[in-house]
Amino acid sequence: MKFDLIISDYDGTLGGASTNTIDKETVDAINAFTNKGGKFVVCTGRMFASAQAICKSVNLNGIVVAFQGAMIKDIQSGYSYFSGGLSPEVASKVVESFMKEGEQVVAFIGDELYHQNHKAYLDFYQHLLKVKSVGVSDLAKTILEKNQTVSKVCILCDKEKAFALADKYNEIMGGKQVIFNNGADVIVEAVNPNYTKKFAVEFLAKHFNIPYERIMTVGDSTNDIGLMQGAWHGVAVGNAREELKAYAKEVTVPFSEKPVKYLIEKYCLEDEK
Repeated sequence: MKFDLIISDYDGTLGGASTNTIDKETVDAINAFTNKGGKFVVCTGRMFASAQAICKSVNLNGIVVAFQGAMIKDIQSGYSYFSGGLSPEVASKVVESFMKEGEQVVAFIGDELYHQNHKAYLDFYQHLLKVKSVGVSDLAKTILEKNQTVSKVCILCDKEKAFALADKYNEIMGGKQVIFNNGADVIVEAVNPNYTKKFAVEFLAKHFNIPYERIMTVGDSTNDIGLMQGAWHGVAVGNAREELKAYAKEVTVPFSEKPVKYLIEKYCLEDEK
């Protein structure tokens, strides 16, 4: 095998948001890889509970990186290897700014979803994650009152606005405490720049004691740029955002052609063909 650790984004890379599952051929390839001693990790912007449910539904074991790197936990036991995020003060300020846009704003306090005003996109987001959001009268105030780490804050809106808003907020608020990216076409995410997908790769390399040259990462969107920024082999799916492809060491087949399955067979199961 050329790689001992494969770290894959979920939505648009490993599985589809509309189906909330991983196709059987890809699961079979992952199992063949892990049966040979390889390590496979799902690295997603989703909350842990959502990713955990998907993995359990197809009998995948191992580790899930949630919230882009802010939470790292075992799929089966729920054991926490790492937990981080935005401070309550920073998250509260982001929420106050986001609310001025007039769009749906949500925040994850730990692994629980909260919202202030119920707009149409909230129904879509709850369906996507297969969870229920907790409604509060003042989201920014709730964050301060709970005084807990916030995994991420999001705006849910039309595609045309989402990418422009990510750029806008990176210009006016982005920096050492918070950065903004697009986890999907209709989502703007505010996260701690210290706990990104790049951080997750570095953390897992140490955890498994695997050198970077034996690690392959796969992604499709701008929140996967961290998966491409390292000495490991970063791969963008064929229909990935062009911004991501610019960082990738390889561009592979599009999502419709099962890129994770394709890459595992190409680099890790070639002796079994």
